[in-house]
Amino acid sequence: MSKIRICSNITLLLMLAPVSGAEIRVLTEHLPPFQIDTPGAATGFATDIVRQTFQDAGISYQIEFQSWSRAYQLALRDPNTCIYSISKSKERQALFQWIGELSYNTTAIYGMASRRDINLQSLEQAKNYVTAVTRDDVTHHYLLRHGFEEGKNLYVLENVSSMLNVLANRRQGIDLVIINETILKYRAIEAGLAPAEFHRLLVLPDLPLDFHLACSLKTPPAVLTQLRHSLQALKADGRFDKIVAGWSERLN
Repeated sequence: MSKIRICSNITLLLMLAPVSGAEIRVLTEHLPPFQIDTPGAATGFATDIVRQTFQDAGISYQIEFQSWSRAYQLALRDPNTCIYSISKSKERQALFQWIGELSYNTTAIYGMASRRDINLQSLEQAKNYVTAVTRDDVTHHYLLRHGFEEGKNLYVLENVSSMLNVLANRRQGIDLVIINETILKYRAIEAGLAPAEFHRLLVLPDLPLDFHLACSLKTPPAVLTQLRHSLQALKADGRFDKIVAGWSERLN
């Protein structure tokens, strides 16, 4: 029994040892309150969790903000590259190496509260209107999979920063967006709009935004092992919940 305990301790020490090698490029987009691009620093509760995960793992990293489509394509292609907050859809599972979940949210289709002419009972009915999404976002892939067509009832934006303004002003004939309530609140405030101006029309239970930290297929196994262990430990000792609780107080 003592030999087994000694071996287990050695294994744990090896897992906790700093990983040497190239700096990891960590890509993300501006998506308050999960990740926020502020002058001189990246903030947000997902960012705080990612930072702590890398620091505890002893892995050198650099967080970079890009458009979501560019971040996604780089993380698909480049070695020593990770990405957050990315939803773990069925189609993406084999495309990345998944570290762990950062948050879980439900999504819905929203329109303007002033648009009394729109009443959705199903996703199929949404095809009669134009829905805006971000390129290569999980919502983009979701609508394509359900028969929406770009240029017809699907309008693709390069980033989400202008999504609510596009909807509010009906530019390009936009009628709807897919978003979760937390992001909508922050996006509305950023755009100078009141959250009450937007109305939830249809909840999409089969499209959860289970945000994760993931890495490219070309990221070394040792890095993945350290990051997974670090994130698990962060959740196990209560620090993960403490970070989330701190940000939740700011949201209220």
